Amino acid sequence: MILALTWLTPFAGAILASVVIPPLLALWFLKLRRKPRVVASTLLWTRSLADLRANAPFQRLRPSVLLFLQLLLLGLIAVAIAQPESTGLVETGGRYVLLIDRSASMNAMEDVDGGTRSRLEIAKDAALERVDALLGGGFFSAHAGDVMVVAFGARAEVRAPFTDNVADLQSAINAIAPTDEVTSLGDALAIARAFTTNVDPDRPDRTVAAPAILELYSDGRLSDLAELTLRPMESLVYRKVGTAKDNVAIVALAAERPADRPDDVQVFAALINMNTEAVAVSVQLAIDGRARAITPEPIQIPAAAIISASSSGGAASFRPGSAQVIFRPIAQPRDVVIEASILRKDALASDDVAFVVVPPAKRLRILLVQSQGFVLASALDSLPIERVDHATGVEFDALVAAQTPLQYDLVVLDNFAPKSLPSGRYLIFGAAPPLPELNVYATQKDVWCRVTRDESALLRSASFDELFVSTAVATRPSKLWTIVAEGPDAPLLMTYDAGDTHAVYVTFDLLDSNWPFQRSFLNFVANAVDVLGHAGEAITAQGVRPGDAIALRLPAGSADARLTGPDGLSVAPKVDAGGNLVWGPVLRTGLYDIAFLEKDKAERGVRRVASNLYSAEESRVEPVAEIVLGVDAIAAMDVSNERRSSVWPWVLGLALVILVLEWWVYQRQVRV
Repeated sequence: MILALTWLTPFAGAILASVVIPPLLALWFLKLRRKPRVVASTLLWTRSLADLRANAPFQRLRPSVLLFLQLLLLGLIAVAIAQPESTGLVETGGRYVLLIDRSASMNAMEDVDGGTRSRLEIAKDAALERVDALLGGGFFSAHAGDVMVVAFGARAEVRAPFTDNVADLQSAINAIAPTDEVTSLGDALAIARAFTTNVDPDRPDRTVAAPAILELYSDGRLSDLAELTLRPMESLVYRKVGTAKDNVAIVALAAERPADRPDDVQVFAALINMNTEAVAVSVQLAIDGRARAITPEPIQIPAAAIISASSSGGAASFRPGSAQVIFRPIAQPRDVVIEASILRKDALASDDVAFVVVPPAKRLRILLVQSQGFVLASALDSLPIERVDHATGVEFDALVAAQTPLQYDLVVLDNFAPKSLPSGRYLIFGAAPPLPELNVYATQKDVWCRVTRDESALLRSASFDELFVSTAVATRPSKLWTIVAEGPDAPLLMTYDAGDTHAVYVTFDLLDSNWPFQRSFLNFVANAVDVLGHAGEAITAQGVRPGDAIALRLPAGSADARLTGPDGLSVAPKVDAGGNLVWGPVLRTGLYDIAFLEKDKAERGVRRVASNLYSAEESRVEPVAEIVLGVDAIAAMDVSNERRSSVWPWVLGLALVILVLEWWVYQRQVRV
């Protein structure tokens, strides 16, 4: 254990010492030069005569208590001028891993010294001070063996491997940029453990005997804590950052075009309140950056509630207050960017705004192939679509064989299996289509639906509870297919999405079921037409979460793509020959514009993608006082309480004591 000191103004102390100590020593080295005087006899002045006979200007330095006290006094004053600060007694040696949280909640603003700073900035400053304490305080530093820096949000990144170079560590910490990702500590722990197994991969002889000391700089909002444990001999220090807890967030924003009014846009928003008191907020709606509407009255959001363990039967849980906002329909036939924002200042700004990209109004053109009756044709005619054309199976096969581009947004196959299917969008009933890995093996008789994926957009208001099918195709689809509803032995409804081909396959003929007599059939057809009619565009409309990648399909042959986003981001993502663009991960919320040059066109096309936080866990910004990893409960150490204490006032006090002692010694010698 040593006392770790850091010097704020070491050069000032060194300059003072170099200026005042040499003259003091010179005064003790120099001989006394006496003025000549005429006296009656020199026999009484033998000591003076001895001095007068000396030719050298210096004398031998004799031991003196006064000289020692004077040197000590000047030294203490020089040390005080250097302003030493102490972090107390620390362990010497060892290795430290600084885990710095840069997730969305670390962007919460804190009141600091009359201003505001983000938690990440505060954490970085605390980490820099820690590096100074461990490595950068001169002779009295803690002398840590090595320090490593890991930044983490949804994933972890090594910013500085184990090193004792203070400049490298400071650069690595200063370079950590904020993100709007959710927080996951697991990757950071895995990386720290991997590096502590062998400090230098090129030197296998440098194995480690004990795990490094882990120091976590975070507000404690870690989504995967329940899955983590500390290993034997591991230790973790939790340095809590921040105190703010006031926050209201938008956790969902949706916009859709009503089926009967495709030129209108209906907007819905969901809000949550993380405060223990109810709040009233106004919400503004903007179209392409221009304000268009605001809630006529503030939205009342109830207070958050903590459900005790006794009432819930388990651990205490937190439930935020919630409210919904529905705006009046807005006439907007073209594609638009809709922005909803909370007109209230709180700790976290990134969840006060949300975006959604709405495609232009689209009246679909549908081709119905080999319709066996009026049921399916009547269901399609009842929808607000541009037109429905009819074709026989022979005519469709001829179009495909001639490689004629199908000028339709959707092809509906009514119990017809074509010879081949080009890329496109298909709603298929009955006969198995020629799509990959469907694996038809038999038929199933007298089938009732057993399991459905109720969250699927295909099943909105379309229950299969009363569905009975007399004969259905039995298949064993691969993972390329997604099963939405299934009977006892095989699927009844599934979807296929691969490249430019999107399909919804109902494995039975409508006339072999009671479905046409149920309201759910009409709802299903409307849902399927809506989903398939905009297939491939869904990711643009829905957006991406921070931490995910942007994946778009641009027109084939597109090139020279340029992606711009928040914080001045500008990159050139790669686009393959088929027009597939993948870039990521997205780190910040906001709008991302992808401009590209389409083949054989002079003007650049533009696609927009919205990234929103939509995380109740990150929006709860109140720091955690204690984190639990397995059986280890780790209490927080507030970084605001870890500031170095000034040592120089004590040094000046000691100098004053020395000054009094020097005066007392001098007076004793004079009297003698």
